[in-house]
Amino acid sequence: MTVKKSLWLRLGLIWLLGTLLLSPIACTVGGGDTPQKEVATPTPIPTSVVPSNPTYTVDRGDVIRKFQFSARIAPVLEEELFFKMNGYVETVYVRRGDVVKAGDLLAELEMTDLKNQITQKQAEMTAVQLNYDRRLAESRASVRAKELNLAKIQASQSDSQLVRARISLEQARIRLSNAQDEYRKSLDRAWEQEDVRKRYAEGVQDAQWNLEIAEAEYNDVLRDRKRTGYDIELAQQDLDLALMAQQEIEIGLDITQTLLSLQRLNDQLKDARIEAPFDGVILQLSVVDGKQVQGYDAVMTLADTTQLEVSADLMDSEMSELTEGMEITAEFVNRPGQEIKGVIRRLPYPYGSTKPADGVTDEDKSARITLTNPEESGYKFSVGDRLRITTELERSENTLRLPPAAVRSFEGRTFVVIQQEGGQRRMDVRLGVKSDDWVEILDGVEEGQVVIAP
Repeated sequence: MTVKKSLWLRLGLIWLLGTLLLSPIACTVGGGDTPQKEVATPTPIPTSVVPSNPTYTVDRGDVIRKFQFSARIAPVLEEELFFKMNGYVETVYVRRGDVVKAGDLLAELEMTDLKNQITQKQAEMTAVQLNYDRRLAESRASVRAKELNLAKIQASQSDSQLVRARISLEQARIRLSNAQDEYRKSLDRAWEQEDVRKRYAEGVQDAQWNLEIAEAEYNDVLRDRKRTGYDIELAQQDLDLALMAQQEIEIGLDITQTLLSLQRLNDQLKDARIEAPFDGVILQLSVVDGKQVQGYDAVMTLADTTQLEVSADLMDSEMSELTEGMEITAEFVNRPGQEIKGVIRRLPYPYGSTKPADGVTDEDKSARITLTNPEESGYKFSVGDRLRITTELERSENTLRLPPAAVRSFEGRTFVVIQQEGGQRRMDVRLGVKSDDWVEILDGVEEGQVVIAP
């Protein structure tokens, strides 16, 4: 019992000491008139207010999905120009903003050796041309001579000689037949004297000799005509050969080869030059005298500023939303609030209707927009002015709709939470047209229902 009392006594002292150390005690200094300090009361922690989720009411209205993109005023006809070979620029003849005509020389590379080769080849061409003209003239003269010789031989051949010889031969045959007939008759006449019969016999002999002469003359005429035929054939062959030689000269193989060589040199020189393909204005220029350039790298841009339209560089995913002929609304950046109507005139392939020819790529990858009566706006725009283009992609009128924030998605399920008496209820919904401000609700809710946002 004595140990227990001692233990309880110690515990009591420890408790009393702790109480004295922890409890605030009023202190008195010099007289004890200073009041005792009061114990501070702790500030209670406020109860946190749990905010309620926003709610939306299903109503009816229009849901319009729009697409906006930036564009600029650009010429309808605009082309980047370049040299077709590597080299150092000898002379640039234009500056930015210069007005040029089609065919004007704009810039050229240093091509002294090539120009000397062209001069030499031009002199060679002149010599070849003179030789060609001389040979052609000689050939034509030869052909004409052969033609005349053939005509002369053909004219020397006469049908009258053959006719005369044939008639003479026939007459000789008739005379021989008559003489023979008279001689036979004289033999039948017993009273005919011998000297008379002898004269008839001599007449037959003379007729026979005349027939032989007529036959010989006729054969001579035939042989002459045959010789003339040979001469005509030979003359015709000479004429044909002369004509072939003339044709070979007229083909002008030498002059053609020289001309092709000169043309190749001129093509090389043309590749080293930039000429204006059409009338226009130099919009951009990135080359100076003495600068080294690479072939087919654009060094200047030429544009016809008399015809302007809107150009926009879009991504493939954006162009896939558009179609040619789609109506748009344009708003100039520096004139907000002033809208101009227009249509999409052209989209690059494959989004547009125009397919390039086989092996040809569509160099213009921009969408082109034509403004409708831009002059009515009273604003004189220029190349480079920026615009904001808005086009309507989808529209659903007088339909059930909700703000996008009211619709929830989870694990492939699209739903809303309906507020109703006694609690909340999930309703699956099917969506239609979506815009930045509204979502069309095709089914799942009714007009007037209150939806709780997530």
